Amino acid sequence: MSEVAREVEARHGLRPPLDQLRALVLQLDQACLLEGPRLEERLEAFHSAPRREPACVGSYPGEPAELRAFLNQQWTRAGGPGGPPEPSREAPVRALISPHIDPHRGGHAYAWAWRAVAEAPAELFVIFGTSHTGTHSLSDPAAPPSLYALTRKSFATPLGEVPTDLEVTERLLAAYEGPDDLLAGEFHHRAEHSIEFQTVYLRALLGERARILPILCAGFGPGQGPDDPRFQAFHEALRTALAPLPRERVCFVAAVDFAHKGELFDEPPFGEAELAPLARADRETLRLALEDRDPSALHEDIARDGDPRNICGHAPLVALLEALRDEPLRGELLCYDAWHDGVSAVSFASAVYRGDP
Repeated sequence: MSEVAREVEARHGLRPPLDQLRALVLQLDQACLLEGPRLEERLEAFHSAPRREPACVGSYPGEPAELRAFLNQQWTRAGGPGGPPEPSREAPVRALISPHIDPHRGGHAYAWAWRAVAEAPAELFVIFGTSHTGTHSLSDPAAPPSLYALTRKSFATPLGEVPTDLEVTERLLAAYEGPDDLLAGEFHHRAEHSIEFQTVYLRALLGERARILPILCAGFGPGQGPDDPRFQAFHEALRTALAPLPRERVCFVAAVDFAHKGELFDEPPFGEAELAPLARADRETLRLALEDRDPSALHEDIARDGDPRNICGHAPLVALLEALRDEPLRGELLCYDAWHDGVSAVSFASAVYRGDP
């Protein structure tokens, strides 16, 4: 501990008291932010568990009856679709954009997205989720992070388990010829909410019919994007893995929030007058995603000027467009909204891509 104190003093000109340093190290260790036995135990417990347990109960009710009542309320809450799913003559949904904001704040947008899916014939849902903690290996910190992180684990929800399709997962792993270890970042699935929130709606609406392929996406670093050879290698492997399945049985999902602005995100206060220009920028991004559907153009739109909107769904959106490349689909925006508390804002949307029956 004295050696650490000397290093801090050499770098910052201030020697911390040893008792404060010990307390800080203890807090970091308890949070599993330091290499050591506690982190190794946490990693082993997750990797040996038969399923991924819910990590975000509290953002939605954990008791089944309360959860069903909560989800039912989202159909008719302000901004929602006005009612539960009904039989539709529209072309079936082949892909969707769904939020990953707290359902208490954005439940009406989830309702729009998943209401449209309820009548679709899909059984496998390929979910591209934002990883808020990266995709790097915690057991080998020196290893470079991968662009994507898979897991073989099924997702438990208060309404029952949503199984991961192991056959598709194994075909994807076998077909991938890139340099990344696609399972090295599996631990990041443990507490990530972007995919968990989708599985709650899936289980509620489709019951035992639904299977998933959960894919966490790392953010694009400088110089990275859809031209990255690792990106192309992954999506070629994904196409190979899905090829044996009838297309109508597969639905792609991008779990995406848009802008993150204001004090909550270490920025100046974000006032109400700024919501309108923000919405215009977001809607242009959505137009590119739903109409033009060019992964490179969408990437350039978001990354321009360093992504000033702080979009939390850049990589999943680009991955979705790559997965849908050359398909004759029609994109449709169902809902756009923003949560705003006077000084901070998060924008989000729901949209679908429909194809021929």
